[in-house]
Amino acid sequence: MQKTLRLLATGGATVALVLTAVGCGGGTVGETNDGKKAGDATAGAEITVDTAQGKVSLDKPAVKVVTLEWTYAEELVAVGLPPVGNADNKGYGTWITAKGAALPAQVADVGNRNEPSLEKIKALRPDLIVIDNERSKASLKQLRDIAPVLSFTYTTKPQLATMKKNFTELAKAVGKEDKAAEVNARIDAKAADLKSRLDKAGKGGLTYSLAQGFTANGAASIRMLTDDAIAPQVLNLAGLKNGWKGQSDAWGMTTVGIEGLTQVDKDATFLYVAADNDNPFTGDLAGNAVWKGLSFVKNDKALPLDPGTWLFGGPLSAQHILDETGKALKV
Repeated sequence: MQKTLRLLATGGATVALVLTAVGCGGGTVGETNDGKKAGDATAGAEITVDTAQGKVSLDKPAVKVVTLEWTYAEELVAVGLPPVGNADNKGYGTWITAKGAALPAQVADVGNRNEPSLEKIKALRPDLIVIDNERSKASLKQLRDIAPVLSFTYTTKPQLATMKKNFTELAKAVGKEDKAAEVNARIDAKAADLKSRLDKAGKGGLTYSLAQGFTANGAASIRMLTDDAIAPQVLNLAGLKNGWKGQSDAWGMTTVGIEGLTQVDKDATFLYVAADNDNPFTGDLAGNAVWKGLSFVKNDKALPLDPGTWLFGGPLSAQHILDETGKALKV
């Protein structure tokens, strides 16, 4: 299942899952927004970072960072220190579309996330490489020969707390821990704001379900997100209640076909993400009798979110999920 998700996340429009990330800050690579070199304030102090591969020590904050997973590229953008190199910039730019998320043009593309170019990474002379522990584990030794490596696991429960912790550790490595705390705090602030608006609109405590839809092997495939996934954990901060109780995989998802949607809570508002050119909900399923008979369809409560809503991203993606949900619910 985990392999399938990763393949979909690196695929083209017909099979890709939506990906979203939000950025805040857009300084030159290797510099903060005020033009100072990253890490100046804490230069000379040894840093110890907790990772999935144990503790990693750095003599000083890293400035030239290569990321082999979009989430960590997003997080570096969030603290104002974009990576010097990133795996699959085109995919990142296509699917991570939230405000401020764009990578600066000078960020080098180091190849596919599953098979990055070690030569391109080495040529950048990074002082830090950041990877997903599962995806890049096979290349760990070769990567360590280039630079220190921070390896993180995204799916450790609870995913929201894990994401915040990983983000904080990465920010520590680049001398931006205070900025990370500020960005993380915005998740709770946005959730509280959305809750207030929902309450005022008489929609407080609304039941929802959250889905990703795409076409696989010529048929609609739907990933329903359980409370084990990060996106529902973010929405639940706003007082919303997840109406999907299916069995969860490692990523917090249940993959179903059209018949599986009959198990969505009858009172739920169906929030979904699908690519513009691969949307089974407005395409192949639109004339399906089962689809048309679902309560949320009959009650006009099947609501799309921005196709660039990355449901497995970092703290800025979490904020984007809240923003898009507010728009969909018209509050």
